[in-house]
Amino acid sequence: MSEILQGAYGPDADDVRGALALPGRAYLDPAVFAAEADAVLRAGWLPVARESDVAAPGDYRSVDLLDTPLVVTRDSEGEIRVLSRVCRHRGMPVVEGSGNAKALTCPYHLWRYRLDGSLAAAPAMERSQTFDAAACGLPRIASTRWGGWIFANLDGRAAPLAPQLEPLAERIAYAQPETLVTVGVVEFDSPWNWKVMVENFLESYHHIGPHAATLQQTNPGLGTYEGTGGDLFTILENPPAEGHDPFVVAAIFPLTLMFFSQGEAPVGVWYELSQLQSAAFRLRVHLLAPPALAASPEFAAAFREQVTAIHMEDIPACEGVQRGVASPLYAPGPLSHLEACLWRFHRFLRRCGASASLPAA
Repeated sequence: MSEILQGAYGPDADDVRGALALPGRAYLDPAVFAAEADAVLRAGWLPVARESDVAAPGDYRSVDLLDTPLVVTRDSEGEIRVLSRVCRHRGMPVVEGSGNAKALTCPYHLWRYRLDGSLAAAPAMERSQTFDAAACGLPRIASTRWGGWIFANLDGRAAPLAPQLEPLAERIAYAQPETLVTVGVVEFDSPWNWKVMVENFLESYHHIGPHAATLQQTNPGLGTYEGTGGDLFTILENPPAEGHDPFVVAAIFPLTLMFFSQGEAPVGVWYELSQLQSAAFRLRVHLLAPPALAASPEFAAAFREQVTAIHMEDIPACEGVQRGVASPLYAPGPLSHLEACLWRFHRFLRRCGASASLPAA
């Protein structure tokens, strides 16, 4: 394991029965976050968009991953790419936000790029002895698609994603996630470490606390369990109380958090963690639904209200954990069997740290 991450995650355990929570340093030390940025985040597959975000030719969506400005595009042939959006001239981002365009034009000096990243025009460069249009395209980032998401791998070395997720794909096939569209997005500033959010998302043990009047009534926390897990994913099953429907929570490590209801018309939620810092990030909760439901303003409003209310119950818990792990009296406590998904996530972190310490081939 890399020197910085050596003690950050604490001892490993063969299963959840012997597992402990992470040491406070894992959530607090900027050096740990910097090491994670390389060994865990840049090395992994990170979600950058839903395919429905770039549904039509010319659509684009800007995203920043670990201080790396990117843009997701769909060209006239329907091909999706993830590109750097930093102009090859003087570093200005060529586009912000999302929209539809025939080309991406830097607002600074009007260098223009095709949607495949190649340079289309560069005004007043004919006297430059170093200018080479073919060498000045926007760099392309390794990307893949799965379940309706578009993923990017910043270091370009991650193993193919889909073969590692076959059990997860089978479990959520009923929801047809690739067909779901975004009903709306709810955003929150989140002043806590990204792992606090992942851990909170991956256990329903806390239904008995923050969600006592809501989720505990429909899907009691003490009946939840990890259904299937692998090196790159985990699935948390949430059986229902009588008269209610089950739902499934899942993660693709390190950063893809998803929820799918079960019933006649399954809906989903994607927690997008952006603008990551050592002890803060911006949370964008994407509300996903079948197109027919998404077209209903009444449904969209009710869905937004429900998801917002649940997350508002989670905020004090996440803020409290971030404060608590900073205490000199904090020591990692034992995990419950209800937190098997956390044990699996922590093992993933340790594997990433160990891989980072190996010499390059």
